[in-house]
Amino acid sequence: MEALAADGRLYWSKTGRPYLKRYLAEQKGTAIKDVITDIGPLSAQSKEKLGYSTQKPESLLERIILASSNEGDVVLDPFCGCGTTIAAAANLKRRWIGIDITHVSVTLQKARLTDTHPDIQYEVIGEPQDVASARRLASDDRFQFEWWALSLVGAKPRHGETGTSKGKKAQIRGLMA
Repeated sequence: MEALAADGRLYWSKTGRPYLKRYLAEQKGTAIKDVITDIGPLSAQSKEKLGYSTQKPESLLERIILASSNEGDVVLDPFCGCGTTIAAAANLKRRWIGIDITHVSVTLQKARLTDTHPDIQYEVIGEPQDVASARRLASDDRFQFEWWALSLVGAKPRHGETGTSKGKKAQIRGLMA
């Protein structure tokens, strides 16, 4: 610490706590700008595209996760959509929690995880577990019930209806094995 102080590498806060001065020129690699321009949006033909208009490239989420967490940390996505964030988190050996209100989203997330991480273990909370909870979902939101029921056999509704936002919240949680 004395060598750092003598070299002018310490900054002392008002409370007397020392902080190490770091200089950009001394850092390894190329500095990333505050606006990401090197990762473009997904094209209509992209292999990643799952049909969500707000879907982001997995490489973008991987960059954000790498910059803001360490291996083993928990990544939370409270609006999970098609699961890009949880897929990126799983790729980077992070634990994750994904939340979405629609069963179509949970179905997409489960399919994505099965395709990319077939051995991953996760728990889905909020899906019907018995006849009574299935009837309750059907009563609350028939479109969400339809998506859930068809997901059991890997099918989708022909008419493309994605349901309403009044359905029960479903949550999907995972932990890298």
